[in-house]
Amino acid sequence: MQELRDTAGPRTVAVVGAGPGGLAAARELERAGHRVTVLEEQATVAGKCQSVHVDGRAYDLGGHICTNRYERIARLLTETGLETERTSRYRVLDTDGRAVRQSMEFLRDGALQRYRALREREFPRIAEPGLAHSAPALAAPVTEWLAEHELTSMADSFGTGYTAAGYGHLDEDIPALYFVKYVEMTGLLDPGPELRGHPGDFTVMGGFGSLWRRVAEELKDVRCGVRVTSVVRGADGVRVCTDSGPVEADDLVLAVTPDRILPALDATAEERDLAARIRSNAYRTTLADASGLPEDAFYFLAGHTASRASAGHCVSYHHRYPDSDTRTFYSYGRPDDATALLRGDVTALGGRLGEVRLRREWAFMPHFGGDDLRDGALDRLDALQGRNRTFHVGALPAFELVECAVAHAQDLARRHFPPVRGTLTRQDHRPATIEEEPQT
Repeated sequence: MQELRDTAGPRTVAVVGAGPGGLAAARELERAGHRVTVLEEQATVAGKCQSVHVDGRAYDLGGHICTNRYERIARLLTETGLETERTSRYRVLDTDGRAVRQSMEFLRDGALQRYRALREREFPRIAEPGLAHSAPALAAPVTEWLAEHELTSMADSFGTGYTAAGYGHLDEDIPALYFVKYVEMTGLLDPGPELRGHPGDFTVMGGFGSLWRRVAEELKDVRCGVRVTSVVRGADGVRVCTDSGPVEADDLVLAVTPDRILPALDATAEERDLAARIRSNAYRTTLADASGLPEDAFYFLAGHTASRASAGHCVSYHHRYPDSDTRTFYSYGRPDDATALLRGDVTALGGRLGEVRLRREWAFMPHFGGDDLRDGALDRLDALQGRNRTFHVGALPAFELVECAVAHAQDLARRHFPPVRGTLTRQDHRPATIEEEPQT
C-alpha cells in the first residue's frame, strides 16, 4: 500500500521550459498533488535532448549518453517503461583519420589517489546535485588548478571527451568546477552499480527524446510552441503572459537560464546582475550523410579538441547505424562557412560529405567565470530559490548533463513543494497531447 503524506494544500505552478530539468520538476510536482502548466517555446519537448528520425531511425542531436552515475535517469526509464541499449564504442582519431590511443594514465600514475584525497578534503560534495557547494574550492582556471595539484594527467585522460561534448577547450578560462563535475559523472573514478543491466554506458532505444516525450505525456498540461511575453510576480501570485494567453499560478519554475527569460521577466537588480554574468558556449550539431569515414563508433577528433584555435572545426561525430551513411557531427561556433569547414574536415578524414539534413545550434553549458564563482555567484543563485515565488532549475545551477539537471530539479521540487495531504506518493496521470518529434 502506498504511503499517504500530510502537508498543506495544492499549489499551482507555471514551469517555463520543457527540457529535462523542467519536465523532471513538473513530474515531481504533479506526483505530489500540485497543479502544473509547462510552457515550451519550441514545437516539441526535450530541449537539448531532442531526437529526429531519418528513414525510420532515431538520431540524437544533443545529450543521450548515460553512465553508471545516471541513477535518476535509470529510475525514470524503468518507471516510464522504455528500453535501453549499449552506446556505441568510443574511438579517438587525429584530424587525418589515424587512430589515437586515449590516455588513461590518470587512473594508473597515482594521480587518482591524490585526487580522491583532495576531493575528500576540499570538495567532498561534488557528486551531489548542484554546484554551489563545491564552487569555492574549484573556481581557478582548470589548467592552473590541475598544475597546482599535480593532476595534469587528468586532462590527458578526460580533456578530449570533455571538449568534444561541448564544455569548452581546456585552454580557455574555464573554472575547474565544471571539468571536475564532468569527470565525476563519467563513472570512471569510482566504481558504480550496473544500471538497466548494462556494465557500461547506455542510451535509450528509439532516441533519447522519446524519454522526455513519455514524461510529458504523463503530465496534464504541457503547451508547446508557446512564447512567454511577460512575467509579473506579486504578493498574490504569478501571471505569465504568452502569445496564446495568460497563465495564472502561485509559483514559477524557470527551467531556462535567467539571461534567456530576462527580456520578459519583471527582474530585480539581483536577477539582472546574475543574468549579465552568465556565459555559454556556441555549439552546433549537424546531421549529414558522409561516406568513406571510419564507421560504427562515436569518434572524438583529438586535433580539434586540443585548442580553442580550432573552434569551428568538427570535434566529434557519431556513426550509430552501420548500414547507414547518416552521421551526427558536432562543432563549436557559428561560422558563416560552417558547411565548408565540415566538408574539409570530412575530406581530411578520408571521406566525402553528402547531403546536410539538419543543423541545430545551441547556447550550451551556461556557466559562471572563475571570478564570479569566487564572489559567490552560485550561492547568490541558490539564495534566489523561492524569492518572488520563483525557482531555478536546469543546467546553470546543476551543470549541463542530463542526470545533473534531473537530480537537481527533483530535489528542489521535493524540498520546496511537499506532497499535498492525502496524495499518494505515486500517481497516475492522463496523457497530454504532445507534438510529434521532428521528422526529416
